[in-house]
Amino acid sequence: MNRTHIHIRQVGRSFSAASSSYDAHAVLQREIGDRLLAHLDFIKIEPKRILDIGCGTGYFTRLLRGRYKKAAIVALDLSGAMLQQTRANHARRMPWHGRHHHVGGDAATLPFRSGCFDLVCSNLAMQWVGDPQLMLAEMRRVLAPGGLMLFSTFGRRTLSELRQTLASIESERAGHVLPFPDVMSLGDALMKLPVELPVTDSDLFTLTYPDVMALVRELKGLGASAGAIRGRRGGLYGRALIRELEQRYPDRFKMEDGRLRATFEALYGQAWYKDAGFEHGEHVIPIRLAGQ
Repeated sequence: MNRTHIHIRQVGRSFSAASSSYDAHAVLQREIGDRLLAHLDFIKIEPKRILDIGCGTGYFTRLLRGRYKKAAIVALDLSGAMLQQTRANHARRMPWHGRHHHVGGDAATLPFRSGCFDLVCSNLAMQWVGDPQLMLAEMRRVLAPGGLMLFSTFGRRTLSELRQTLASIESERAGHVLPFPDVMSLGDALMKLPVELPVTDSDLFTLTYPDVMALVRELKGLGASAGAIRGRRGGLYGRALIRELEQRYPDRFKMEDGRLRATFEALYGQAWYKDAGFEHGEHVIPIRLAGQ
């Protein structure tokens, strides 16, 4: 899962630029956030201190607040503009609600002491971290004994149609789409940590768009930027490339109703705190592939 080619500063700039448009394009992100939260329906935990990593405009933070009204919640994001949106989107705090805190920081170097959160969450931020293994290690580091880490990220099949079309234009253009992990590598990454009962699962979504520009506008509105990938040429939205995409994408991925399909895969992971130095027990839940 090591992806050191992410340009962290550019990621922050891209998401800051998209902060005002993000919610208008984030229907899938909200759906995945809802499904991530639903994992907690089957878990007995009453956290007093919660961390939401990569909070964006605060949708998942608000879901956490709705479930754990008395908990203190820290929302962290690399983008200051996103944090401002999160702060502005918080409902009025009632006297019985826990406090909100908003912190700027990098998910791979969390600015918190070890063992200070009972629940550490992240919804669709991991794909923008230079080394996801470092992020996972940091999530585990700040987890208190008895605590739970819960997260989602995009999987390998995400935007496969766009990647294939870009590669048909020029092989290196496929690098404009992030190299997302598969569910097995995500499970392997979890198993390297001092955690117990690691679980991974996945969902597959097919979204449709009237044309290529609608897909490109959505990706741009969400902050996706080829400039955030080190060594990649800019211009994912350049006119010449768009013309090529408009010609080739429909040839292979147009549906019967004339709309264009795009695949998105969501991977989910969760694991409980375990003291370092102990081997995994016999009751580890196996990783399952989508569709099995």
